Amino acid sequence: MKIIVGMATFKGREDSCKKAIDSLLHQCDEIVLYDNERNPNLTDNGKFYGLKDLKEPVYYFTCDDDLFYPSNYIAQMITAIETHKCIVTHHGRKLVGLNVSYYRGHKSYRCLDDSRATDKIDVPGTGVTGFSTEYFHPTNLHESEYQKMSDLVFGLEAAKQQKKIMILPHLKGWIKQLPIDAKTAIFNTMVKSQDRNIQIANEIYTLNNGR
Repeated sequence: MKIIVGMATFKGREDSCKKAIDSLLHQCDEIVLYDNERNPNLTDNGKFYGLKDLKEPVYYFTCDDDLFYPSNYIAQMITAIETHKCIVTHHGRKLVGLNVSYYRGHKSYRCLDDSRATDKIDVPGTGVTGFSTEYFHPTNLHESEYQKMSDLVFGLEAAKQQKKIMILPHLKGWIKQLPIDAKTAIFNTMVKSQDRNIQIANEIYTLNNGR
């Protein structure tokens, strides 16, 4: 199947975006880069834009413009997709209950740290997520009203469709953070106001736990 990478970017990320793309170019057939400065602002949901008009099944990888990916990243992800037959990721959260702080209260797995777990989770980190569109093919995630919340947007749609998300093991340093202005990181812009995050996390938790 064709391999497509979806990525979103915005003003100020030119250097990191180029490095992120360079790390992926030789690993895929196409990179769909959504530039929020030249198009309607979809924020990080722009990484889903490439899903809307696909006619044939593909492997689709949602990636971030501030990460540097290892040379075997996509090959290993495809192996994991075919092994687990589901959505796979190297970052995410397993929700532990209702009305819990989204950023501080749930069990989390970070793509930049050591992680030895292979576990079913609820919310993937969409900077390091891959899937086959034969298994999961949402077409309008880029249009979501929830912006700067792409992980939850993706996790909610997966929960609605009863699709499994698996966290994968990796070593610290396999995926690397590129230098950026910390003030532009979504965590730093959203962590102080979590009402919407908690609302969507509650919905995901309820769907996945039959409550």
